[in-house]
Amino acid sequence: MFIDFLLIFIVKILQQIICVLPEHVQNTIGISFGRLAFLILKDRKKVAVSNIKKAFSSLSHEEINSIAKRCFEKLGINFVEMLAIPYVPKSEYTGRFTMENRHYIDDALKKNKGVIVLIFHFTNWEIMGVASNSLTSDIVVLARPLKKHKYINEFLNGIRNATGLRVIPNANTAREVMKHLKANKIIGILADQREKRSSGVFVELFGEKVPTTKGITAIGMKTGAPVIPMYFVREGFLRYRVVWNEPIEMERKGNIDELIYHNTRKINAFLETIILKYPDEWFWVHRRWGRKRK
Repeated sequence: MFIDFLLIFIVKILQQIICVLPEHVQNTIGISFGRLAFLILKDRKKVAVSNIKKAFSSLSHEEINSIAKRCFEKLGINFVEMLAIPYVPKSEYTGRFTMENRHYIDDALKKNKGVIVLIFHFTNWEIMGVASNSLTSDIVVLARPLKKHKYINEFLNGIRNATGLRVIPNANTAREVMKHLKANKIIGILADQREKRSSGVFVELFGEKVPTTKGITAIGMKTGAPVIPMYFVREGFLRYRVVWNEPIEMERKGNIDELIYHNTRKINAFLETIILKYPDEWFWVHRRWGRKRK
């Protein structure tokens, strides 16, 4: 507990320093943090390089290493942006965050079934609440609590709330998700986390089957709520294009296990397309392929 309080104290001091600096300096600090992490966190660097090889097997070692380094740099920028965002006036959001294909989310809300928004560990997913500032409906997100780090978790949720998110713990939340969907709310769910072997479904991601959550497709199939992927495109420090995408059709007729598999594969296939388009923006340090089927 003491370590958590000390860490929060240090981060808050850093936050106060960062928020008064010019944006180009904030950006440089973020890049520097990322480069330092790239040098120090050797195990995570190995994980990133190994993961990138799975997706880009034709690239040279130098090219793969370059993607990994840029990934760390952008994670550093993400960290600084997350500290700075509470001090950005909401009146500036319109100029900083633009929307592309907004009609997809607007049309989905008109169905009055709620909307499941697929979020990925892509660009700066932690500040996705900025999108709610321009929508007629708040965004409710599921987030896995940090185990044994209650106060750090509360600190992070405070920052998330500052961007316009309502966070609910991602643990036995099916009933609450259904309640929000019935109220025509937008539910944001991270769709690329590694799932437990016992509760996930093994679905291909870049040619290799990985344990993937089946809760998204199960809820989408049961409720008929539109399932819409959303991601950010980085256009500068705390400047993003919010890209809404065509709903992923959830097939609902046939064998339930086969339906869950095929519908979940559609989600992973979408993730592959944006990773191929922006290869240094995904969270490669995550052990996404860490568990093998026995």
